[in-house]
Amino acid sequence: MVSPEQFRDVMARHAAGVTVVTTAGPTGYHGVTVTAFCPLSLDPPLVLVCIDRQQQSHRLLETAAGWVVNLLSRDQEFLAEQFAGRAPLADSRFSRLPHHLGPLGIPRLDGCLAWIDCRPWARYEGGDHSIFVGQVVALDLGPANDPLIYFERQYCELAW
Repeated sequence: MVSPEQFRDVMARHAAGVTVVTTAGPTGYHGVTVTAFCPLSLDPPLVLVCIDRQQQSHRLLETAAGWVVNLLSRDQEFLAEQFAGRAPLADSRFSRLPHHLGPLGIPRLDGCLAWIDCRPWARYEGGDHSIFVGQVVALDLGPANDPLIYFERQYCELAW
């Protein structure tokens, strides 16, 4: 039997880019740090994110008309910490966070590597998480070119 601790220890060896998934709803804007992000299909263009079913973010994504995957740059570690709940949280208007609205009216965090705007496509149960599949309706490259990487439970730089 695999214990949760063993599973976490092994998965910590998987280097992952860090994203913040943002959405907009009746109570304002919301974001959550996500490393479980993956491109899924070229035709149609689909991506997926996995969210813990116990998180508030899960409930918000279930009913959201859309969401944005913000691919974080190396100098945005503070955003990863903030949206992971380890730093003071953003208010529901993101008034202290530099951002602009994408074509779906959902915040895109300024300074990212790229933005991927999605409409809900499907949702699947996956243990204690749900897999949210989004159809890509817009995307753009940002000004940054150095990704924020998470490995062995810490942020790292990509060796060039």
